[in-house]
Amino acid sequence: MKNGKKKTALLVCVAVSAVSLWGCNEQEVEETAEDVAVVEASNPDVGDLKLSNSFIATINPDESVYVIPKTTAEVLSVYVEAGDTVQEGDVLAVLDDTLAQISMKSAQLSLDNAQRSYNLSYGDAASLLNDMTTDSTLDSVADSVESLQEQLVETMDDLQYYKDMLADEEANLESIKEEYDYVDDVDEIKDYAEDEFDYGSEDYTAAMTRYSNAATEAATSEAKIDAYKEAIDSLEEAIDTLQDSIDSAYTSYGESVVSSDISNGELREEQKQVSQNTIASAQLGVEQAQESLDAYTITATISGVIETVNVSEHDYASSSSAAFVISNKDAMVATFYVSEDVRNTLSTGQEVSVEKDDREYSGEIIEIGTALDQSTGLFKIKASVKGDTSALLSGTKATLTTATYHENNAIIIPYDSVYYDGDDAYVYTVVDGKAQKTLVTTGLYDTENIVITEGLSADDMVITTWSAQLRDGVSVSISTASDASDTSDASDVSDASDTSDAADTLE
Repeated sequence: MKNGKKKTALLVCVAVSAVSLWGCNEQEVEETAEDVAVVEASNPDVGDLKLSNSFIATINPDESVYVIPKTTAEVLSVYVEAGDTVQEGDVLAVLDDTLAQISMKSAQLSLDNAQRSYNLSYGDAASLLNDMTTDSTLDSVADSVESLQEQLVETMDDLQYYKDMLADEEANLESIKEEYDYVDDVDEIKDYAEDEFDYGSEDYTAAMTRYSNAATEAATSEAKIDAYKEAIDSLEEAIDTLQDSIDSAYTSYGESVVSSDISNGELREEQKQVSQNTIASAQLGVEQAQESLDAYTITATISGVIETVNVSEHDYASSSSAAFVISNKDAMVATFYVSEDVRNTLSTGQEVSVEKDDREYSGEIIEIGTALDQSTGLFKIKASVKGDTSALLSGTKATLTTATYHENNAIIIPYDSVYYDGDDAYVYTVVDGKAQKTLVTTGLYDTENIVITEGLSADDMVITTWSAQLRDGVSVSISTASDASDTSDASDVSDASDTSDAADTLE
């Protein structure tokens, strides 16, 4: 029973007939009283009906980058922590660039020598030195410069040799640490033996033997490392001394060369071009050394928030893994998954509502997946999250609500107006003051309204309340809700009276 009390109006149709005898002035009498259904009715609404669904969405920044070091080296300093805000180009960490500094110094040395040689041979001062040296002096100075340059090359070769040896021995020391399973000091093995085993036991003796072997190998390796470092320091000092000697010799040599060339008129253009090519090659070497040196400073590639920090001081940063993750939280995205039939109801630009920690954010769908996600068996949907999203944490869950199924410009009537006879749906419409059973085809519905796709037009008068007298062909009286209540009460009394009278007549 719907819409309150069952409203009844009992009217009994009584027909009394009498057949008179001729001459008795008798006549035929007929009385009819029809049932009347008191109902409410209205035209259908024409509009949109939408159903909303909620989904669990994962919140992440729209832009997130992994900062991977360009080289592998020890971390000297880390300047940020997770949660810090950085700008593009900010320094995040600094690596040990000792070897790169040596390479840079060597490259700069080559460039300085090339430029100095060119300037002394072909610079503006060359024309002023035509009377400074004799041919014998030129030969002597040239020999001196050549000898010093040979020594410099040999010394730089030695320096590179010891650098390579140092790198190899440092790698060997790391291998010893891995082999004997300790981190910093070989005494860790001894401490472990003393803490874990009884003195004099077989395990203790084995561990101490292991400690002795490790200490011997580590001491040998560390001694080599110290020796190589001392050799590198000594060679670097020797390079500086040789450079000073070359500077002095170049001055004499340049003066002699320029004087000789001017006096002989042999400033050959091809020799000048060779010198210029040497400078260009040395400049390229400096640029490459600078790029290598820059790789030891890790900087932010975008502005945003540091999500994770995967390195710490004295660790080794690797060019094969991310040291930092940076997210731009100015643009957050909610990702959720839907079935195929729901996916087909969505469209880009469609509004969504995102709720997280009792806060609500607006947004819109920006991406609809075209391929099934193999891990979930659903389609991935992305929606932007608008407003101040600073409180949203990456990777957290939120509730996202959006319209799914919908009917636009549809015929809509109250849900309770539809009745069913088996699989057939029907409504009652008012036609010429009577109720008419009208078959309909239904569509989308919610708890209050239902869409009629076939059987009704916007001009039809649909009965929207139930009545005990409501049936196909019954007369109807249309009233408002309040009128229907009053009419129901009065009708009950009147119907009772009419029934009584009818009964008397029948008797």
